[in-house]
Amino acid sequence: MTEALLDEAGLVRWGRSLGEVAAREAVFVALSGPLGAGKTRLTQAACAGAGVSEAVTSPTYTLVHWYTGGRGPVAHADLYRIRDASELPGLGWEELETRPGAVFVEWAERAGDELPPDRWEIRFEFAAGGALRRVRVCVRGCAPPIPDPAVYSAAPEAPSC
Repeated sequence: MTEALLDEAGLVRWGRSLGEVAAREAVFVALSGPLGAGKTRLTQAACAGAGVSEAVTSPTYTLVHWYTGGRGPVAHADLYRIRDASELPGLGWEELETRPGAVFVEWAERAGDELPPDRWEIRFEFAAGGALRRVRVCVRGCAPPIPDPAVYSAAPEAPSC
């Protein structure tokens, strides 16, 4: 697990780098953390890095948005409004897992055991009174290496738990 503290600018720069790799490698990205911690902002930056030129908005009510990026398709899903994994088929979960391209899923923990085994996991927490975000990243299964967020860090890396 890698950990870093990011300010807004660092989050955006890291997100663009993340999006470039995720689009090229067709990575599934599981995002978790409290409301307002940066999940949507990171996804917006990642979509820009993937070559998406249109406005990227939170799919809280539509549940899934699909974008055409210069580096391939990008899906953005938000599971905030589902109760549990039993509701996943109704939002096209199988298509998210099998369609080519990068996939960014907010509130991914609500998918439970339905998350694909090969993925990046990114956990957000508030830090420094809300001025910074602590991001913890982990590569699961056979997913490619994730760009190191510490490169974009606003503060020295805190020790891992």
